[in-house]
Amino acid sequence: MRWVMIFSSVCVGLFILACGVMWGLGVFSGLGTKAVFAALFGTFLATAIGTALMALTSYSNRSGYDASMNHVEDKGSAPKTF
Repeated sequence: MRWVMIFSSVCVGLFILACGVMWGLGVFSGLGTKAVFAALFGTFLATAIGTALMALTSYSNRSGYDASMNHVEDKGSAPKTF
């Protein structure tokens, strides 16, 4: 679980760095304060959701919970058709 914290911290750091670079280049110069806050918050929220889902996918893959879903035991019965 330690790698999830490291991964999340790196993603937050890259987000802050990217926002700083965009701020320095004047990307937000034509927007008002509320629009800048909304854009940054929306981007942060989307990044956080993507980071959390990627971390959960990796955690699920490494923990072995999904292995039972891929191994179906054959008990001699015919497969069901829908």
